[in-house]
Amino acid sequence: MELFHEIYSCYFDVVRRILAEAQDTPVSVKRMEEIALSHGFQETALAILPKLTSGAWPLLEEAGEKEYRSRLSQAPRTPLSSLQKSWLKALLRDRRIRLFLTDEDIARLTRELSQVQPLYNDGDFHYYDRYTDGDPVESEVYRAHFQTALCALREGRILLVTYEGKEGQTRSFEAAPYQIQYSSKDDKFRLCCLKYSRGAFRINTLLNFAKIRECRLSSEHVPDSVTGYRFQPVSRAAEPVLLQISGERNSLERCMLHFASYEKHTEYDEENGCWLCSIYYDSADETELLIDVLSFGPVVKVLGPESFLAQVKERVKRQHELLYRMEL
Repeated sequence: MELFHEIYSCYFDVVRRILAEAQDTPVSVKRMEEIALSHGFQETALAILPKLTSGAWPLLEEAGEKEYRSRLSQAPRTPLSSLQKSWLKALLRDRRIRLFLTDEDIARLTRELSQVQPLYNDGDFHYYDRYTDGDPVESEVYRAHFQTALCALREGRILLVTYEGKEGQTRSFEAAPYQIQYSSKDDKFRLCCLKYSRGAFRINTLLNFAKIRECRLSSEHVPDSVTGYRFQPVSRAAEPVLLQISGERNSLERCMLHFASYEKHTEYDEENGCWLCSIYYDSADETELLIDVLSFGPVVKVLGPESFLAQVKERVKRQHELLYRMEL
């Protein structure tokens, strides 16, 4: 199916939602109107509900006064479009996909998408600002550790970890994982967890997957307090970085794309004819954000906070000194 086939339209989506809800329990006309209003247009209910309730579309049967149940044996599902299949085929060629799928999953998807052309290839991209010492994601040991941590996150289990520190010394401890982060610039994955200490999971810790030497699931589940950390910044910076974007050389579009993974707020400054963008970030990503901001050159100006601005000045000064030292 092509992306713009009618089965992906608003009306089809509303009917699918009504049938899915009416699969197990009767649905009232009022509830169908609510679904139509939430996922359609103002006139959607007038266009489709009479046909559903009158039997013109024989998909529902009466199950009481102004209540209806689905006639279908199972709830309808939307088939994947050709564009979605092409995107999945491209993802399947990504070397990191094996971390999230089993060999059986990959074999099955490869068979099912064998006739599909990928939306893009790895060779279509050039990463000009990425470090070359990324994680060994092809390693079976690395993959096993990653999937164990992934299982712990899904099931809410505690991990027993043996980790190699900065000085090469290994230590073992219990950890309650709550996030997996990926750095595009470093090409590395990190496990965010709370380390057990003095009778509780209290020490917020970032573990590089490449330095995990052993990783096993515990039979115990993580405390309820840990779940509050899911999908939250590990250590949110006290203030956002405030950028002034000139708009020259498509700088606004480039910034919005480059910083798409960050929470941000952007507004136009009519007086100065520029855009002001506040970027909220995790303290662990500060160095990466600093390098990204500097890569835009003069089209982006850092207005604050002072601590971040001081780092910008120090980096620019150091680069200036290195440049003129090389010329001498």
